[in-house]
Amino acid sequence: MSQSSPGIKVKRNKGEQFRKALAELGTLDRCRKIASDVAYVYLPVLRELVEEKRLMEISDYEMVEMEFKPEPPVTTPESILGYQPSFEVVGDIAIVEQENARLVASALMSSCQNLRSVITPVSDVEGEFRTRRFRHVAGEERTITVHKEHGLRYWVDLEGAYFTPRLGTERLRIARQVSPGDFVLDMFAGVGPFALLLARRGARVVAIDKNPVAVKYLRENAILNKIDLEILEGDASDLARNYENTADHVIMNLPHNAHQFLIPAIQAAKNGGVVHYYAISQDDDLYKDLDLIEAAAFQLGVMIEALYKGVVRSYAPHRYNVVMDFRINKPS
Repeated sequence: MSQSSPGIKVKRNKGEQFRKALAELGTLDRCRKIASDVAYVYLPVLRELVEEKRLMEISDYEMVEMEFKPEPPVTTPESILGYQPSFEVVGDIAIVEQENARLVASALMSSCQNLRSVITPVSDVEGEFRTRRFRHVAGEERTITVHKEHGLRYWVDLEGAYFTPRLGTERLRIARQVSPGDFVLDMFAGVGPFALLLARRGARVVAIDKNPVAVKYLRENAILNKIDLEILEGDASDLARNYENTADHVIMNLPHNAHQFLIPAIQAAKNGGVVHYYAISQDDDLYKDLDLIEAAAFQLGVMIEALYKGVVRSYAPHRYNVVMDFRINKPS
């Protein structure tokens, strides 16, 4: 006899965003099928539902109890290990935590046919180019792959240039704000996941990065996807000053150090332009960098209007990657 189990009820147009968020949080019940009707989607969840703040950033939702049909049994990492391992996938490479890395890698290689390599980080994001070092665990010994996201393909060297797939939803959120003909300045472009997506939407994009490896792959990715944009290698603090009062959107995806570049970013934005600012914050003061933003604006004699604040992803225990969008109002 079937039994009821917990779920989340959301409007149909928010179903996929919730599914991805629940999957990232490890709270989607993969043993039961997602259900829907004309107006709503019903997503089965595990009882230990956490991070409700992240879900509320997407939309309102309702907790329900209902009978979800079981999924046919399949071989998964969870079924092999007996627990949900923590990992992320870039292209055909899985990145796992160091704890039980070999055991987790074996389960992943056995159950995920598209994986060709498993690696584990042996450093935090570090150095001038914000990269990580990795140790090979299983499969092919490499850190270079092709990652697909939103219909685009990216060459990525995980040791040579920082990249995370966990910002995919955030990149799409920004893209929906950009109109054809807008001028976008991407100050820390990496291999191009923001820049190429926005250029494909018809924006004029200038993509800057100081890391020569990132710039190399950014150029290759522009060719791979047949997208035109201007690519500059160098310090964003210097290069951004060449675009004073011109940008409709400024992307500041350098969450550990973006505050150091607020002056040139605000100067580059035109009157009415929007800056998308990313930071890493403690959970007890998520948007503390608003004080730094306001201080930079005051120094330049401009006003800012906060448009959006949100949690992009969990980063570490009690630490979150957050975003703050703010509009620039410059005196005439």
